[in-house]
Amino acid sequence: MAGSIIGAGFATGKELQLFFQSSTADSLCYLGLSILLMAVVSVLYFINQKERHPSTAIQHLSNVLFLLFSGASCLVMFACGGETLSESFSIPSLLGNLATCIITLWIASKGITSIYRFNLIATPILFSVIVVLSLIGISVPAGSFATQQPPAFNMLVYTGYNLLSVLPFLAAIERNTNQKTGTKGILLGFSLILIAALLIKAFLNLHHDMIADSALPMMKLVGMIHPILTYLYTVMLYLSILTTAINSLYAVSRGKKTVAIGCVLFVLSLFGFTALLETLYPIFGCLGIGVVLLILWETLFSKAK
Repeated sequence: MAGSIIGAGFATGKELQLFFQSSTADSLCYLGLSILLMAVVSVLYFINQKERHPSTAIQHLSNVLFLLFSGASCLVMFACGGETLSESFSIPSLLGNLATCIITLWIASKGITSIYRFNLIATPILFSVIVVLSLIGISVPAGSFATQQPPAFNMLVYTGYNLLSVLPFLAAIERNTNQKTGTKGILLGFSLILIAALLIKAFLNLHHDMIADSALPMMKLVGMIHPILTYLYTVMLYLSILTTAINSLYAVSRGKKTVAIGCVLFVLSLFGFTALLETLYPIFGCLGIGVVLLILWETLFSKAK
């Protein structure tokens, strides 16, 4: 869960700049509120799945949205992989996209056990590198791309698309996890996400004038601190990309026709990371708001009954 949100939600820095354009303290408040809302809705969703069966209409709608978003997230990660390898190692974006696709297919095709093991290894690395580099960045003296929607609306859109990346996994684990353990796991995961996200956003805020035109803001900033940090961040970022891409591809394919689906998503990823991110994430974010409302309605309606 944490690995997927790190990859889809803030690892590059561009996602945070897109939805939280302010470089003042209010952006940190909106980001914190967004993650808190994600945690609350995730816990409600998990409990609803454990205690009662959701209505058929809500279940079908959610399944369709999860499927579509997983595919969109996967192709965005393919494109992000190409952008990352291009910026760090001057590898052509096409080859970077292809390499990311091949690695994702290789791990995803081995089944859920391999995916779980990869996440178990990658996620602690992602969190550790993010915390260390962000703390280094915040200690450096201070020296924008974004939508023009109100901050509160952007916060909800950000919440919506991130929830679409995590709720399918909560649905998958609810059968084998008791309510208390699952709830604690969700809250712990979002606590780590909150720490990492706020550190990254604080780093971006301090140096926002330097990253207005960057496709990978965090990569640019850590490279300005020291060139070696660029390679350290590249490893972290690429792991986060693979984590999200692998999870998303498996969610779409359910272990069937993985290669064929991966190839289709690879072709679509050639539209480019920035274009895909700025087009697909806001769309799915708005749809995700609808999912949040459905979950809240289902909780209130079920209790009323």
